Amino acid sequence: MQEKLKRLMEAYHIDFGQLAEKLNISKQTLTRKINGSTDWTYHEIILLTQLFDIQSPQDFFFDIK
Repeated sequence: MQEKLKRLMEAYHIDFGQLAEKLNISKQTLTRKINGSTDWTYHEIILLTQLFDIQSPQDFFFDIK
């Protein structure tokens, strides 16, 4: 998910700090979630789909092009 999220952040011109703020989590927590050491909540996945105009939350677990 790390590369996928990085590509989306670049495409939507959202930096790491802005994403953490939009998700209402700290940068440290965002780092842990991106690295897979902390799970994403359903609410966070829904916010990500809204921020990045993704049709389905499942798309985060499959290749997004």
